[in-house]
Amino acid sequence: MKMSNNYKNTIYRAAIFICLALLVPVHTAQAEEFILKHADTLEASKNEVIVNGNILINYKDAIIEAPEGKIITDDTGKPIKAVFEKRAKIKMTDRFLVADQITVNIKEQTLFAEGNSISELDDKDKNKITISSNYQELHWSGENASAKGNLKTTYKDTLVTADEVLIIYKNKKPNEAIFYGINSKATIKQPNHHTSANSITFNLDTHGVKASGDVNNVSWPDDTKNTIEQDPVFVTAEDLFIDNELGKITATSPNKKVKLIYQDTKGESLKAYLVKNLTTGKPEQIIFIGNAQVSQIDKELISEEVVFNFADKKLTSNTIINKRPKTLIYKDNAKP
Repeated sequence: MKMSNNYKNTIYRAAIFICLALLVPVHTAQAEEFILKHADTLEASKNEVIVNGNILINYKDAIIEAPEGKIITDDTGKPIKAVFEKRAKIKMTDRFLVADQITVNIKEQTLFAEGNSISELDDKDKNKITISSNYQELHWSGENASAKGNLKTTYKDTLVTADEVLIIYKNKKPNEAIFYGINSKATIKQPNHHTSANSITFNLDTHGVKASGDVNNVSWPDDTKNTIEQDPVFVTAEDLFIDNELGKITATSPNKKVKLIYQDTKGESLKAYLVKNLTTGKPEQIIFIGNAQVSQIDKELISEEVVFNFADKKLTSNTIINKRPKTLIYKDNAKP
């Protein structure tokens, strides 16, 4: 009696599944087992199972799909590592990963993605963090993760480019991301801030930004206006902190001095603050502290503390902490 091709394929795949079940045994704690559900072809040796075509695997809370792969086993037949190729995918409850090659280290509970890898992670509020890079390493149980090579990260209204990133987890969820510039500086772009530095730390809860090393920052201080409708503030510093909860930017440069430019106001000091009103979203002051020297078209003010007011564009220095005498220089603009 002749069998149809569909019937032959059904028997063939059933035989493969039986072989896979024998090679990758299922024990009582099935949620922890590495169960190969389907593949079109199979080739087995003592410590390796090579599978091809429509691979489907269940492992813990994940579904793994790939065109090609191999499973490395110990002498008892228990899987210890699996390698999947040609745009493999792993779908988990709070994460998704796709890459040219994905290696699952079962013993170490880690994932390694290589070649045009893209991952999506959920923060504690289920917001997506999307990371694309050449290489990524994730821990299965929700521990620190890393990525490097042509790195691009998007999260809500934040875009970061860097050479490497380390994602710090807290309570099994991403809490903080530290970006490193190795070949070129790391850059973070938010609606009202663009910052580049040797390293940038971004807090996912507060959206606060800490930048260190050769910092360049451009900020648009008025939240009530579009960026094209206002003049930006330019800052260079050794370290910078953007506190979105307090509406404050702090720049420090104990060695080289902070340098700040806003319209015709130019200032240098050891530390500088840009402060805005959280209720109105409008900027209020720029405060220069420590050997401050601030100039405008018609004057220059030198003191331990100089305050620039956005409302009237005036410079003042009337704080009681001043230890050095104030120096006010009026410029003669008539001279060439």
